[in-house]
Amino acid sequence: MPAEVLERWGNAVRPHLRSGPMRVVDVGAGTGIFAAAWPRWAVASVVGVEPSAAMIRAGDVVDPAVSFVQGVAEALPLRDASADVVWVSTALHHFGHVHQSVGEFARVLRSSGRVLVRTYVPGRTAVTWADEFPGRSKWLARFPTEGELEGMFRPHAFTLTDAREVLEWTETYGASARWVERMRDADSMLTALSDEEVAQGLDALRADPSRLSRLELTLLVFTRA
Repeated sequence: MPAEVLERWGNAVRPHLRSGPMRVVDVGAGTGIFAAAWPRWAVASVVGVEPSAAMIRAGDVVDPAVSFVQGVAEALPLRDASADVVWVSTALHHFGHVHQSVGEFARVLRSSGRVLVRTYVPGRTAVTWADEFPGRSKWLARFPTEGELEGMFRPHAFTLTDAREVLEWTETYGASARWVERMRDADSMLTALSDEEVAQGLDALRADPSRLSRLELTLLVFTRA
């Protein structure tokens, strides 16, 4: 991920952090791109929780402030009230039991702790190249709306205290088409579509290759009572 995008995310999360040292839990950390960024954003020690040992090894993050543990969101291998921030980046919609996972977030957070979620939110987040693809409703259904997310967190004493979009980058439709070709079998949006729908969307992108596409994700801040 480009350094300028990571810095934009750092600027977005800083207003929601308390001063002084903190412990951050990166749930669904993957290869650790954001786990490695957190110590640059704040005085933070980071525990990356990731179910795949192969993903942890692939990341090869070397930083004394960052450690990894294999585990799942539904059963975090952490003590009660041991964290100040839970960070979830493009992973929430992959959890098998979201309500159970949010209960785990509440358990490991200290009083007034926060869950910061980086995700796609239907009706808010702009990924304009995706509008060119038929079958869009199928991938929209994979992502909870803002209201649905509030409903998931509210029973665990969380309140949505902020929501804002963060620009990741702009690129031409031609560049977006090349990205779609690479990520056809990996990205959550694309895997919801049939081969025919992907082919039709690619044709639309290639027909207007210089048109600019805007790519955002949304930051949602849930604060524990």
